[in-house]
Order: sequence, then C-alpha cells, then structure tokens
Amino acid sequence: MKIKKKIPIKITKEAIKQILFLLNQEKKSKGIKITIKKSGCAGFKYILKLAYNIHDSDDIFIIKNITFIISKKIISKLDKTIIDFSKKGLNYSFTFKNQNHTSICGCGESFNI
Repeated sequence: MKIKKKIPIKITKEAIKQILFLLNQEKKSKGIKITIKKSGCAGFKYILKLAYNIHDSDDIFIIKNITFIISKKIISKLDKTIIDFSKKGLNYSFTFKNQNHTSICGCGESFNI
C-alpha cells in the first residue's frame, strides 16, 4: 500500500471536522472510502463511507490526518472535486463540487461526467 502524493480532491474545514467525528465513532475503520455509483436521472452519485478494507485496486491519500481510499478507476472523475459538509434547511450533508460535471440533475443528487 503506497500513499499517493498528488491529491485529486479538496476538503473544507467543515467536512474535515465531520469526517474526524465519524472516524472517532468507529475506531476499527481504516479511513473514508469515496466511491461513485450509478444513480439518479443524471447518471452517478458520490458515496462516502467508512472503510474497513483497502484493496490493491485502491489509491490512498492523506489529508489532515484522514486516510482517503479511492478506487483507481474513478480518480480521474474526482479530479479537482471539493467536498464540503453543509446545512440546507434542517438537514446536514456532504456536498461535492466538481467542475468536470457535464450535467447535474435538478435536485442535485446525481451528476454526469
């Protein structure tokens, strides 16, 4: 497992704070896995989840003492993505801003690259 130097994503202070909170709740996790899955009317959706395994097909990045695990297949799709944690109405959620999106659905839940 080799840690990569060039980091394809940026994380806001609010997102770092929330991710550290989640990681502290689950000490057995190895970090945060970022994935993309087919979903919604525009094509894809970002997924953040606690990671318990690291595979040979994953790249590892360290940002502010947080281990991010990203599949080598999707690294190019995440280039220059900014991950934030923000409040909309009564809900808090992670948001992804990626200048490489070619379209975003009306509700903002899915995108296409």
